[in-house]
Amino acid sequence: MNAESAPSGTDFNPERTSVILPDATIADMHAHASLTFPEECCGLLLGNFEEQSKIKRVIESKRMDNVFVKEERYHRYTIDPTEFMKAESKAESRDLEVVGVYHSHPNAPAKPSQFDMSNAWPALSYIVIEVRESKPVETKSWLLKDDRSEFALEEMKIVQKW
Repeated sequence: MNAESAPSGTDFNPERTSVILPDATIADMHAHASLTFPEECCGLLLGNFEEQSKIKRVIESKRMDNVFVKEERYHRYTIDPTEFMKAESKAESRDLEVVGVYHSHPNAPAKPSQFDMSNAWPALSYIVIEVRESKPVETKSWLLKDDRSEFALEEMKIVQKW
């Protein structure tokens, strides 16, 4: 499996989807990744789906606690389902949706792992931040294929502000 190649399929084309984020949101995600190093950080991307979900417009990120077993947090993350639902409910009260998830990969590439794939949902953007020596070095967005067989690189646009 080559996660950077576009997967085959009739509907699925990650080149026709994108996630748009303010630079302040990227900066906050990077700060979160640096703060939690050498553990993985995790959080939600809140915003709106546009153009039949082909565009995810991120308004803000929401830091979440990594509740995976402490000894494994250097390469795994889990968001508490109850906390996820609370964050989703608060977002909905503000006319926002969970449009994606972000997490860091300490000392590993900004590419989803097999574990990430088995816990991901199609349609959401998955932003992975590669962190080395507490410093973010690469950030990429990924989209899971509808049949859940692989991730494909998704276009990520960074804007100054909304």
